[in-house]
Amino acid sequence: MSTFDARAGVKGGGAAPAYYGLALLSTVSLLNYLDRMVIAVLVEPIKRNLGLSDTEVGLVAGFAFALLYALAGLPLARIADRSSRVKLVSICLVVWSAMTALTGMARSFVELFVARMAVGIGEAGCVPASHSLIGDMFPPHRRAFAVGVFQAGGLVGMSFGLAGAGWVAEAYGWRAALLVAGAAGLPVALLLYMTMPEPARSGQASARPTSESAMATMAALARRPALVHLVIALSIGAFATYGMSQWISAFFIRSHALGLAAVGLYGGLAGGGGGIIGAIVGGLAMARLRPRDARWELWLPAAGYGLAAPLFAATFLLPEALAAFLLQFAATFVASAGGAVALSAIQTFAEPHRRATAIAIMLMLSSLIGLGVGPTAVGVLSDALSPATGGDSLRYALVISTAFLLWASTHFLLAARHARADAAAADQ
Repeated sequence: MSTFDARAGVKGGGAAPAYYGLALLSTVSLLNYLDRMVIAVLVEPIKRNLGLSDTEVGLVAGFAFALLYALAGLPLARIADRSSRVKLVSICLVVWSAMTALTGMARSFVELFVARMAVGIGEAGCVPASHSLIGDMFPPHRRAFAVGVFQAGGLVGMSFGLAGAGWVAEAYGWRAALLVAGAAGLPVALLLYMTMPEPARSGQASARPTSESAMATMAALARRPALVHLVIALSIGAFATYGMSQWISAFFIRSHALGLAAVGLYGGLAGGGGGIIGAIVGGLAMARLRPRDARWELWLPAAGYGLAAPLFAATFLLPEALAAFLLQFAATFVASAGGAVALSAIQTFAEPHRRATAIAIMLMLSSLIGLGVGPTAVGVLSDALSPATGGDSLRYALVISTAFLLWASTHFLLAARHARADAAAADQ
């Protein structure tokens, strides 16, 4: 497999290989988020078919996936920092696609739980390796845009892909939807492995030893307050966003009496459209703002998450479905604009040979707190509120979860206070 430097191209062939690679990785991101979140649109039929409670659904949708996703992320990131990232992403895509299809064969809560754990193992290797690849394919001032495109691919999978899954589920059942979602990844894995070259590692990575221990790497990263606050912000934000995204389809079904296909379509347009546009707009904004002051990588996420909190709360409180979808679009737009920029900012505070590990640490914490606890907490809170609020218990559980976006916003601002010193340390 050949290598390239995106700024010089393959053997001087220009930047086209970088954008081809970004297109492939964005497709992988689409499948990553589709297979991760497909359970969200299938919550109600799975719950009825298998006789699950909201707490059990929350465990399957969140904790089951997040447990091994978090635990496997760091070892796979260490592999990405030392060997072929393209090969790693290809193998991981095959694994999680096969396990998503297997989830469609589950006959009990235990089988569903175990299958979702296996999906988490495969998906754990995708984002750290992909972000590391993007970091070597694009210069710093274009990195947020590239990460935004990568995130937009995921949002296509999480929204319009879910719309397709909802249609398949309504026509052929939830098991068929999972089988189709899983099968879609196999040809993409082959295309990625066969056609995408491995980028040369940028900066001083080639001059640094690759034998640094995991403990030494984590200790070095932990001494950077900007990175620590950034990871905390993303983890707390993930608690709110994953909790909301796993339950929002069920909310519209319960509170607005919509069908699976309608929720998939309108939810895809609102959440997906807002997220995709927001991620790309955030990246384009950083291409202009970062050269003026690199701290915009943290100020913009602080503003985005802070504004998203009241918009999401209003989404769950409004009685009209159309108005709720419009506010969901606005809330997702500002949150995604900030989120894509925040993800790219991690690479500012980590050397090239530590990037995948830094991203994996963030994913480990955000997965345990966000994916693992977020959906489960919303489910538990919904069950707890049910005696007092009846059919509106899920509505109020989701409203409460939006407060965590404000908490995350404060940590982005704290990270900005240390940004210049820590970015300089990563450049040495």
